[in-house]
Amino acid sequence: MRQRTKNGEESDKRKQKKDQAERKISRLMPVFCILGGVILYGILTLNASGQDVITEGGRILRENHGGEEQEYQIWVDGLCEEEVAVDVRIRPQRYTREEAERTFEEIMDQMEASICKENPSLMEVRSDLSLPSRLDGGVKLRWHSSKPEVIDASGKLGEEAEEEQTVALSVELSAGAYQQNYEIPVRVLPPQRNQEEQRVADFLKELQQKDEDGQEAAWLELPESFQGKPLTYRIDKQTGYETILLIGVILAVLLTVREKSEEKQQRQKRERELLLDYSDVLSKLMVLIGAGLTVRNAWERMILDYEMAQKQGKQKERAAYEEMRRTYYQMQSGMAEGEAYQEFGRRCRLQPYLKLSGLLEQNRRSGTKNMRSILQAEMTDALEQRKNLARRLGEEAGTRLLMPLFLMLGIIMVMIMVPAMMTMG
Repeated sequence: MRQRTKNGEESDKRKQKKDQAERKISRLMPVFCILGGVILYGILTLNASGQDVITEGGRILRENHGGEEQEYQIWVDGLCEEEVAVDVRIRPQRYTREEAERTFEEIMDQMEASICKENPSLMEVRSDLSLPSRLDGGVKLRWHSSKPEVIDASGKLGEEAEEEQTVALSVELSAGAYQQNYEIPVRVLPPQRNQEEQRVADFLKELQQKDEDGQEAAWLELPESFQGKPLTYRIDKQTGYETILLIGVILAVLLTVREKSEEKQQRQKRERELLLDYSDVLSKLMVLIGAGLTVRNAWERMILDYEMAQKQGKQKERAAYEEMRRTYYQMQSGMAEGEAYQEFGRRCRLQPYLKLSGLLEQNRRSGTKNMRSILQAEMTDALEQRKNLARRLGEEAGTRLLMPLFLMLGIIMVMIMVPAMMTMG
């Protein structure tokens, strides 16, 4: 018993140290929040102060060619009697004719290398080209093809690209008010295929022709053979439903984790309830024993009062009294009183109740006369434990409130930073 008490004291000391550390952290949290707000405010203020769009000479820098129109709020002093704010829109820089022509020539010099993609050159085109519609600097491109069935305006090879052909791609470059047209010759070659790939391509070509010829029919009749070899067909039945199996496994794992978490929470809730009711149980036992009742009679009286209060709706179900009621009915059904008390302590699985069951068993065997004084001393310890538990529960509740506070702080930071960043942009 002494060893268990010593272990309990050491456990209490460890818990107290842990609680003290958590309290220190919770006290520092507001400081961290304020410090974070100050740092963010400083960063935004420095960034905002570093963005002086108006120079000393009264100039505002435009966006480069192809940039976006910018809007600034400028405070003007001297326009009216008081300083007023006006919204000024600044358009991006515009090309001169010489700049546009020079830019067009530079683009065309690099055009072949930029649109060839995987092809070695525009004279050996066997796969799709990359035809951009806009380039850096605000230059727009509009493409046209002389043979869209071979290669279209997006650079994709068509169905007719099965033999060597020459296609003229024309492109219109425009920069602001200036345009210029260019023509680019492209030689399209048939794709390089091995024997199997060529056989598949020939089959698809024949099948496509058969589809075009038989569009009036309600169905397409697949050929029974091709180049002298019989053919059979099937549809791939893979539907991608395997993901459902994975989702089922994930849900099963999550439900298992949730169930274990709920069990742990219920166990912790039950233990807290037992500890909170311990002093009340001791108090009633002490009063009834002091009134001359035996331990068993006092136990019975407490359970009968508990059941009566439940029937009248004055008492909710409490873990300590439910375990006492179970012990009472065990004794009523013939179980030895000492064994019932021991079972009561083991079911509660808490040190105070194990100690109480030991005291009750000792009183039953030896008939201790000073049982009331022993319970009085135990009562003092129980009240102290209840105070510590209530204090710890209050601290836990305060810690749980930190999450909503952090969320509110984050929302406020976003509300402040987004307009500030948009203004800086």
